[in-house]
Order: sequence, then structure tokens, then C-alpha cells
Amino acid sequence: MFVPTLACAAFLLAGATIPALAQAHLTTRLIHPSAERFLFQPDSMMARPGDVLEFTVESGGPYVIGFEAADLGPREQALLNAAIPDRTAPLRSAILPRPGSRLQFVLPVLPKGRYRFSAVTHLAYRMVGVLVVR
Repeated sequence: MFVPTLACAAFLLAGATIPALAQAHLTTRLIHPSAERFLFQPDSMMARPGDVLEFTVESGGPYVIGFEAADLGPREQALLNAAIPDRTAPLRSAILPRPGSRLQFVLPVLPKGRYRFSAVTHLAYRMVGVLVVR
């Protein structure tokens, strides 16, 4: 297994880090239960780097999930931007247009702390949540 060892060494020498293999799968649902209510359920996620985060539309839409830049330094913003597939803007997901749509990504190595997220398409309804990295 000489080649994988060299590839791994090159990966690490390039400044990358390998997250712990936590690999929990955490899901929050995006719900529109009434005319003037939009919410995440649960609205708090506790995760470790390497865990899979999933946001699934149960009702309502369209949604765009965004993380607060003020909670993240430049390095952390770059890591999160790299992890979020098909972004519409920095720290913003692709459009999740209808029930069944989902955003899924592996949490990069972020410092322990609290990171706010929201449905930027429903901020007027205070559709907000928090990711707690342990």
C-alpha cells in the first residue's frame, strides 16, 4: 500500500487535515406548519467534524440555507463554502424548491462553538437555528 501512503502524506503536507471519523448523520426538517410560521425542527444541531448534516424540506419552500459569516473566520468560511454543494452565494445553499429537496454535506473541521444558520428566504419569519460544533 505504498501509493495510498504517499497520497495521504501529500494531502497532509498540503495543509489538509483529516477529521475524526465521527460520521453521525444529523437531520433537521424545514417545516411550514401554518400561513405565518416557518421553522427548523430541530432548530439546534450538535455535531462533530466529519458528521453528515442534512436539511430536508418537509413542507413549504423554496428555501436557501445560509450560515452567518460573523460567526466564522476567513479560514472557516472557506472550509464551509467548500463543503456546501452547489452554493448560490458564499455560505448559502442551493435553492431547495419543494418537499423532498435536501441539502447534505460533511461538516468540515471547524473550531468548537456555535454557528447560526437561517433560511435566508424566510428571515422575516425568524426561521433560524444553531449548529453547535463539539
